Amino acid sequence: MTSDHSTLLSCPPPEDEDEIDLLDLLIVLARNKFLIAGMVLLFALGAAGATFFMTPAYEASARFLPVTYNSPISVAVVGDIVKSRAVLANVALQLNLAEKWTMPDQNDLMNAMGKAITFKIEKASPTMVIQGEAPEAQTAADLANMVLSETEKTLFLLQQEQMGFVQKRKTALQTELKEAQRGFNVAEQAMMEAVETFGTTPELKKELADFQNKDKEVSPTLLQQLPDGGVAYLEALRTLRSQETLYFSLIKQFSEVLEQEKAEPISFQVLEKAAVPDKRSRPRKTLIVVLAAFLGAFLGVFGAFVREFARNARTDPERKAKLDELSAALKIFGGEKKSKS
Repeated sequence: MTSDHSTLLSCPPPEDEDEIDLLDLLIVLARNKFLIAGMVLLFALGAAGATFFMTPAYEASARFLPVTYNSPISVAVVGDIVKSRAVLANVALQLNLAEKWTMPDQNDLMNAMGKAITFKIEKASPTMVIQGEAPEAQTAADLANMVLSETEKTLFLLQQEQMGFVQKRKTALQTELKEAQRGFNVAEQAMMEAVETFGTTPELKKELADFQNKDKEVSPTLLQQLPDGGVAYLEALRTLRSQETLYFSLIKQFSEVLEQEKAEPISFQVLEKAAVPDKRSRPRKTLIVVLAAFLGAFLGVFGAFVREFARNARTDPERKAKLDELSAALKIFGGEKKSKS
C-alpha cells in the first residue's frame, strides 16, 4: 500500500489538452514577426501620408467677462448672440470669407461659420470664451476677436432698442398717471362731499372720513345711521379706493421705468485677446500615426494566428479537405470543371 501511494504521488499531473501554452503563442508571433512588423509599418506610413492631404486647422481663443449695470438684457443671451446669423454674417463679410473659403452660397458659408465658432463658459467661473477655428492661423485669431467685437456691438444695439421701449412706456405712463390723478382727485372730492352730506354730527363725520384710508369694511351699525342706508356713501368709498389703487400702482410702474432708464448696456472686459496660434490643432499627426500603428499591430497578430492555423491545417488530412472545400466555395469566377466521361 505504501509503495502504491508513493507511486501516485510521484506521478506528474495529467496535462490539460485545452490549456493554452504561452510559449506556443510566442512561437507563432516569432514566426510571423515580419508580417506583424510589415503591417505596423504599412499602417503607420499610410496614416502619416494621409495626414498630408488633410486640411489643417488652427484654433485661437478670446476670454472675457460680461459687465452689466441693471441691464434689461440677461447675460444668458450672450451665447445666442455669438452664434447668431447676424453676427456671423458681419464677421464673414469683414474677413471676406466667402472668397477665401470658396463658398459663394450664403447658407453653406453660415454653416461653416457655425462650426468654426465655439462659445463656452468656464467651469466655476463667469469667464466666457469664444474660440475660432480656421485653416489659416491669422484667420482663426481674427474670427475669435471679431466675433467678440460684433457681439458687444449687437448687445449695445439691443440695449438701445430696449431703451426705446422704455421711453415709450414712460410717455404712456405719464399720460396714464395724469388721468389717474385726475380721477383720484374727483373721487376724493366726491368722498368729502358724501362725508359732509351724511355726517350729521362731528363724531359721525370723523368716523366716516376715517374709512377713506382703511381697508376694513364699514360696519352695518354705522350704515344704519345714514339716510339711504349708506348706498351713496359706499359708492363714493368704493370709487375712491379703486382710484387710489390704480394711482399708486401706476406710480410704482413709473418708478420701475425710471430705474430701467438708468441701465447701461452689457460691456465686455476682455481678459485675453485671441493670439495667432503657432501650432495647428488638427490633424494630430502623432496621435493618428500611433493609433494606426496599433491597428496594424492588431491586424498583424490576427493575421499571424490565421496564417499559423492554415499552415497547421494543411498537415491534417481532415482539415485540409475542409480548407480545400472552403476555398472552392469562396471562388467567384470559375467553378469545378466537369469531368469528361
